[in-house]
Amino acid sequence: MPDFRRTLRLLLPLAEDGLAQLRSEVREHALTLVGIVWGAAAVVLLLSYGAGFYRLMDLGFKKTGDRYVQASGEYTSMELGGARPGRRIVLDRDDLALLRAGVPSARHIAAEHQEVDVSARTPYRVRATVISAATPELQWIKVHRVERGRFFDVDDEHYGRPVAVLGANLPAVFFADAEPIGRTIQLDGHPLEVIGVLRRKGQQFVTNSALHDDMIFIPLARGQRMFDLGDAIGSVFLDPHRVDETDALRAELRAVLWPQHHLAPEDDHAVRTMAVEEFSRPIKRIGRGLELLLGCIGTVILGMAGVGVANLMVAMVNRRRVELAMRRACGGRRGDLVLQLLVETLVVVLAGGALGVAIGIGLVWLISLLPVPDMVPAPRLEPSVLATSFCVLVAIGLLSGITPARSAARVDPAAALRVT
Repeated sequence: MPDFRRTLRLLLPLAEDGLAQLRSEVREHALTLVGIVWGAAAVVLLLSYGAGFYRLMDLGFKKTGDRYVQASGEYTSMELGGARPGRRIVLDRDDLALLRAGVPSARHIAAEHQEVDVSARTPYRVRATVISAATPELQWIKVHRVERGRFFDVDDEHYGRPVAVLGANLPAVFFADAEPIGRTIQLDGHPLEVIGVLRRKGQQFVTNSALHDDMIFIPLARGQRMFDLGDAIGSVFLDPHRVDETDALRAELRAVLWPQHHLAPEDDHAVRTMAVEEFSRPIKRIGRGLELLLGCIGTVILGMAGVGVANLMVAMVNRRRVELAMRRACGGRRGDLVLQLLVETLVVVLAGGALGVAIGIGLVWLISLLPVPDMVPAPRLEPSVLATSFCVLVAIGLLSGITPARSAARVDPAAALRVT
């Protein structure tokens, strides 16, 4: 403990000596400092790009829900009770009611049917669009946030009211600068009142037919009437209470739907289930891997500058052998000389690194001002980026200084002070 306290007391005066040494020999350090500055800026910029890429993918999934399970009817692949394979499985409202009663692991359960190439008409524009006919719970599962007005509710769904909610891009398309709330839009000749506009989501990674910003949302009961669907509901979306309950949710879903549709227990193709979390996990791992790769590239660039620092400090030790010998002759310990050279190396690295980090932050800020498409990742400056950059700089400083410091500790005072 006394040695540790003594080391702490020495740090400040040694750092001051290191700064004085750096100022007095700034020309000799100039080229090395340039390498450190560039390396530190590269670390910040590359780590920021890695963080930006990961955030782009993470948000791309979160915008449409990142943990739900989707179930859709397909075709049977096994014979059961004399029924041949190939029977079409169509999910309907009875299935929806049974799932709501028999899947306790689900926080929300919704049904949706999407219709493409539907003619949407207003006095301003006629255009083909994608319609999502759904139950109100879908707004929570697929993260539909209302910007103006409201989303349709349980009563709208129960009575099949002719109401519609527009994606964020559609008000300007169909109503120009006019306020869309309360106005009428015709879908395949059916008039519906616009009751809400969704908040803009931008680019998404999990969509069936179109981006949510370009879709129109209506109650499922109204859509069933408009498109002659009968009781068919298309797909069911189940949102678990927790991500780790996905397997339990799937088992409960299977226990409800397989007996209801008289499916063979081993027939996994009759009802297709897809968990978004299983789809997004490997892609997010790729994002983390890319983030790590970019950080490693920046670290290698900074490490090359660290080699220059190590060479500079070795030359400095050779030039200051008499000074170091005097310190040893006056009672300085080997550990004191090691600490001195390490601190001086850290001063050089951190001085150049601070300037490089500032330049990197400035570059990130300038790049963030550029107009780029939604799918192009922009660098993102996070506290973890700055913390990692600092740790890398300290590590490079210590690794660059350890060899010169050990060389200084081996200085023989008698040999260095001998007059020849």
